[in-house]
Amino acid sequence: MAGFGFTEAQEMLRKEVRNFAQKELAQGAKERSKQDTMPRETIKKLGDAGYLGVPIPEEYGGQGSDWVSFGITVEELAKVDFIASLIPLTPGVAYVVLQHASNELKDEYIPQTVKGEKIACFAITEPDTGSDAAAMRSKAVKDSDHYVIDGEKTSITAGFEGDYSIMFVKTDPTARARGITCFWLPLDLPGITRTRIPHTGFKATAAASIMMDGVRVPAKFRVGEEGEGFYKAMGGADFLRIGLSLMGIGLAEVSLEEAAAYAVQRNAFGKPIAQFEGVSFKIAEHATRLEAARLLCYRALYLKDQGQPHTKESSMCKWWCPVVAFDAVHDSLLIHGHVGYSEESTFEQRLRDVMGLEFADGTAQIQKIIIARELMGRVAVPY
Repeated sequence: MAGFGFTEAQEMLRKEVRNFAQKELAQGAKERSKQDTMPRETIKKLGDAGYLGVPIPEEYGGQGSDWVSFGITVEELAKVDFIASLIPLTPGVAYVVLQHASNELKDEYIPQTVKGEKIACFAITEPDTGSDAAAMRSKAVKDSDHYVIDGEKTSITAGFEGDYSIMFVKTDPTARARGITCFWLPLDLPGITRTRIPHTGFKATAAASIMMDGVRVPAKFRVGEEGEGFYKAMGGADFLRIGLSLMGIGLAEVSLEEAAAYAVQRNAFGKPIAQFEGVSFKIAEHATRLEAARLLCYRALYLKDQGQPHTKESSMCKWWCPVVAFDAVHDSLLIHGHVGYSEESTFEQRLRDVMGLEFADGTAQIQKIIIARELMGRVAVPY
């Protein structure tokens, strides 16, 4: 992103991803969105095309590009296949978190996620401690060269079919955030039970609860030192929130494009409904809000590329973009009338999908607390 715009390479990537999505993902995207399994074939296609490792160094099988290019990839995929646009986020999180792991873990597992050979999930949420992650109850107790893990995680995206989990548990239950430790946890270990959670949207993400009862995991799977897990999670959350935001923006952009095209060809009272300000003004307003939200996302990713702080900006993206996207998809559905409300339309599924972005990886309320803290300091934090 050179100056105020995108580089030639970034624009070329946008065109490439757009063409790939139309050729490889458009057919069957609607049907896949209603399934309850992670589309392994789609994951492999994305891996083979290099879209799961855009910002990840070449030594791990990635493209070694920038984070703005990551955002471009997510946005363009979301216009065609919403679930496909979610898939690149996890290899990114795995890379960010595993930077603090041993070379053995990095060298073996980052390439697997980048190639689409294995699925990893991010497990921090618990039934009674959603937003208050520091109050989690899952624990790990050191036992010689192993840890024994007990506890439950819930609403874990890809949790039902994932091969590994970036798992956060307490190694010091008295220390709140400073007692949380991160593990790269194989999900086929004895003592792990997974239960699928049917969702209103995000159906194909195979969300699940993960129960851990006396799970013995070798100490080599610990990421970093004990007590460092929470800060590794928060360090990875900044770009994740921006990626989720761009998923919503991409979905809303294509919805608004379709609404505009429909308004031009749909007649009422003897003329196209695009001539009625009740329709045309809505399209104009949503186009403006989406463009502003989109630019906020890319500014945040640009700051990340420059090595500058962007926590405030990522939280701004995360609370505002899903709201803007939901409103745009909602009105796009209404412009289509009963046609948009039909299950034969893509709008009803888009509306259910985009709603999930409003709380995924932190609610709007939590994001506003973070923004206030970044602006005014800890005096603005209510806990």
